[in-house]
Amino acid sequence: MIELEADRADKVLVIHARGKLTREDYRDILAPQVRSLLDRSGTLRVMFVMDDSFEGWTLGAAWENTLFDLKHRRDLEKVAMVGAPRWEEWCVNVAAALLMKGQLATFSLDQRPEAWKWLCA
Repeated sequence: MIELEADRADKVLVIHARGKLTREDYRDILAPQVRSLLDRSGTLRVMFVMDDSFEGWTLGAAWENTLFDLKHRRDLEKVAMVGAPRWEEWCVNVAAALLMKGQLATFSLDQRPEAWKWLCA
């Protein structure tokens, strides 16, 4: 399940990931919000927060995530991944190197304030 916060700053989107993410989370929740924010600001900064209940992605969600990254590779200035398990940090860094033009950093859950500072700097 994805829950979104977009009211902190015009160019910042906070994504809370809980449980197992599905294709519908990307198509029905994330994509429309990103389109709306990009229409207003042109580029985005994203904080992707995975809390302790995060179980990963379904295969369909993983595919939607890849398509999302490809489509928005030039739209994302910075992405802060917060709470990712160690193995996922590695995967995220490899994927970002291939799919993103912006900056990416990973943080533990207790480093969320630092992630916010980095994202807004």
